[in-house]
Amino acid sequence: MNDLRLSGKRARILADHLLSVPRTIYQRSSLEAALGMFLDLGRKTALHRASTVSASALSRFLNAYTWDTRACWDSLQHTQWESLLLAARRKRRPRLHLCVDLTSIPKTGQQLPAVRVYNGVHGIHLVVLYAVYGALKFPVGYRVYRGRGTPTPVRLALDLLATVPSPIRRRFDVCVLADSGFESAKFLQGVRDEGFEFVVGVRSTRRTDHPGRVTVSDCEHGSWLSLHNWPWEVVTLARCDR
Repeated sequence: MNDLRLSGKRARILADHLLSVPRTIYQRSSLEAALGMFLDLGRKTALHRASTVSASALSRFLNAYTWDTRACWDSLQHTQWESLLLAARRKRRPRLHLCVDLTSIPKTGQQLPAVRVYNGVHGIHLVVLYAVYGALKFPVGYRVYRGRGTPTPVRLALDLLATVPSPIRRRFDVCVLADSGFESAKFLQGVRDEGFEFVVGVRSTRRTDHPGRVTVSDCEHGSWLSLHNWPWEVVTLARCDR
């Protein structure tokens, strides 16, 4: 019960911080209505379901008004990292998983900002970093991939990992999880430079440095591999059904 009460108290403190950001009472009312919608898991989120403000007012707040969204995001991130530290109190060097994922949100409009075609999907493409510790799981950062000529998903993922605060690095053993979209040597090297362990998917066609033209598909579950273009540690291969 103590944990539940403390969690509720921290949630109220966070809500107060967020609601203090908008400068006008109308914007605060709209933000309060939006928070109520997003935090109510029992109903579908849609603007016309807002109970305290009109759908048009909420739409203007989210799409037209200028307000400091950066301050809201900073408050949210601070609370999330603090929640992880609180959950790990009295634990001896606990393990924290940071999951990197590329998520595509399909869009039909042609003039929307940041919309691109990537991997056959026309939409907005986000590189998202999730923190997972015990029952806690939430996104702690994201970057928008804007297409050719801009930072790649790998570069964006490494930028996200670089934002992990020092108290988290000192408190946890951090392990990065990612799928084969992030198997490049550049990504693995970047994770290694951050001091994190990693479990990353690899394509079955990826080459190894074993004699002959040996690929990952030629190796057995549990094998030790020397990956091509990866001069550092020998890695262990684990196969899983998808």
